[in-house]
Amino acid sequence: MSTRAEMVVVGGGLVGLATALAATHQGMHAILLDRAARSSEELTHDWDSRIYAITPGNAEWLAALGVWSRIPAERICPIDRMMVWGDSDQDQLHFDAEDIGASQLGFIVENSALQQALLQALDEAGVDMRFATACAGASFSDKAATLTLESGEKISADLLVAADGGASWVRQQAGISSDKHVYAQQGLVANFETTLLHGNIARQWLNKDGILAWLPLPGNRISIVWSTEGAKELLALDAAALEARVAEAGQRALGALRLITPAAAFPLVKQTSHVLVKPHLALVGDAAHQVHPLAGQGVNLGFRDVVSLMHSLTRRHALQSWGDIQLLRHYERSRKTDMVSLQGLTHGLQLLFASEHPVLRRLRNHGMRLVDASALKKPLIQHAII
Repeated sequence: MSTRAEMVVVGGGLVGLATALAATHQGMHAILLDRAARSSEELTHDWDSRIYAITPGNAEWLAALGVWSRIPAERICPIDRMMVWGDSDQDQLHFDAEDIGASQLGFIVENSALQQALLQALDEAGVDMRFATACAGASFSDKAATLTLESGEKISADLLVAADGGASWVRQQAGISSDKHVYAQQGLVANFETTLLHGNIARQWLNKDGILAWLPLPGNRISIVWSTEGAKELLALDAAALEARVAEAGQRALGALRLITPAAAFPLVKQTSHVLVKPHLALVGDAAHQVHPLAGQGVNLGFRDVVSLMHSLTRRHALQSWGDIQLLRHYERSRKTDMVSLQGLTHGLQLLFASEHPVLRRLRNHGMRLVDASALKKPLIQHAII
């Protein structure tokens, strides 16, 4: 059995789902494949420890796709302000939405809530989604990309989009190599109830012990991401001991904490694919790039990939294939600056704050104070909320 489509997306994560939906909105016949089973349709009362800080720009884009309004309002927390500390209380940066006339700096949303909203929008749009479907092979010709499924079915498409994560199977099948750096740190995530109100403020501490972020959730709750070499030790603590360690590391800014989700850890990786496109193939999201989570920009970078890819495809003329390399190279060029600059920034900051060299410590802390008092702060905020 053979099937033909204009686009096939491999990967059912947030970026893959958004790609299939955006393509459908542009009138393309898209098929989405994912080897995992489809996730549950209903949100539970429990809070997901995997959360994202969505920029206002991406929130507007998701709203235009009919996704944002499907997320329950009580599961979204706006970020009105961000406070960043260096090695001491005197070394601070403050970012306020009011500084640039914006309503918010961003929005904290659970992975599960955003995923379900995307799935609902895709269902309503009638997109062909095939979960629990594994691919056995991929081939590329002058006219199409063809996937062979383990069932034996072949699916050909003008454009194959790899949205299947950092260990992308599609990228490997296409023979695209990448540069990869695995950090010594791991990312610890967990959610807590707080004694004091968080005031819709995102808090972050950068020091030699790692990078700790407290991100506001609705109500008296926060989600933490702690990039540290001590993640294994923290995972071994009981709830009371972990609560005390996290509260102390965050200067007890919100009083005592109570753990409400089990802690989990994940590896931290910086990875860049050598190319983002080939004829009839485009890479998006983690398949194209991975960044350190200290800026909270991973999924935002992936969504911006999709926006750029869709914009590049609007340049297509009537007789041109959706997978024409000239169209796809326009996409690749449009993403290079954003991708390289963000990777360079996050990697550089991670190395800078991991160092215990006294000269570097003085420089980084002095630099934070200078930026906080300078005109540089406004363009930094404006770039971060795109």
